[in-house]
Amino acid sequence: MSAEDDRSDPPPISARDQRLSADRGTRPWRWRLEVFLRVLSAAEIAKGLVHWALLIGSGGAAEPLGSVAPGWMFATVFFAVADPVAGVGLWVGAAWGVAIWLIAALGQILAVALGVEAFGGWAAAGLVFAAMATYVALSMMARREGR
Repeated sequence: MSAEDDRSDPPPISARDQRLSADRGTRPWRWRLEVFLRVLSAAEIAKGLVHWALLIGSGGAAEPLGSVAPGWMFATVFFAVADPVAGVGLWVGAAWGVAIWLIAALGQILAVALGVEAFGGWAAAGLVFAAMATYVALSMMARREGR
């Protein structure tokens, strides 16, 4: 290692993410996957905020958690933590973000199947399943494109 290597500055940090604009023309399926993950990330963060609002009783109840079922409480706490963490992981494109999102998505489908109230019912579970199918399809097309 030379003295010149010690003096070189690191590359500048930019607020704009260059990955999305660089892949759009050369790898369109990869670009579509990244855009999908960003939109999904925003939705997961919003869902997490809704669950936090339910936990703190933003509806104005004197005791928001006084009369809720233990299953509802467990599910709400789980999603209040898992959804925002998954959203951050999806935004940065980390593999752990996708893993946490899939666990949370399967948890939401399970919560609906077990009859836990306030999670959107089967319509929301259908949207989650559609998002999972879209992710698998986009991932497969992006992987084929990379070969």
